[in-house]
Amino acid sequence: MSPCSNPLQPGDHPLLPGEPIFHPKFGFGTVHSLTRRDRIHPIHEPISAEAELDRTEDYYDIHLAEGGTLLVPVSRAERVGLRRLTDGIEAVKAGLCSPAQSLPANFRERAAVLRIREQLAEPAALAHSVRDMLAQSRGRALSTGEKTWLDKSCQRLSTEAALVDRIPMFQARAAILEVVRALSVH
Repeated sequence: MSPCSNPLQPGDHPLLPGEPIFHPKFGFGTVHSLTRRDRIHPIHEPISAEAELDRTEDYYDIHLAEGGTLLVPVSRAERVGLRRLTDGIEAVKAGLCSPAQSLPANFRERAAVLRIREQLAEPAALAHSVRDMLAQSRGRALSTGEKTWLDKSCQRLSTEAALVDRIPMFQARAAILEVVRALSVH
């Protein structure tokens, strides 16, 4: 695992403009800039330079892929789960083709395991969850909810791969679906 595949850690170099990121609540985006802003938005009164430094904080100005912008305090980037994107097509394929782990037979327990894995900041966790769901589905039909989960997960893997490799989304999606289809028949 590369050192940048986990969420931002204290001491990590700051994200740079143009870097693709993932925010667990708001999804994919790109760092537009690093900006210093007033932390508490007070009424503008004349204050000393020293007091001004105490009231400002550095923020990542992020342009979200789905539209809109997001300001994330640099000091809280790790806590909110902000992470650099690291898994291109080859990394996703490797995760999908690695040996599967069993999932619980009970659909509620299986859904709980998959939710927990999704909350992990490790990028490979989603590819491994897709791989394990495909292995679980061999010999039985997926439920509607499982099909929806699988489709959304493949879309998320495709988005990350496209942003990391700087390729069109349709190309990333086609490459990932090719592997998924091959795994579905074995």
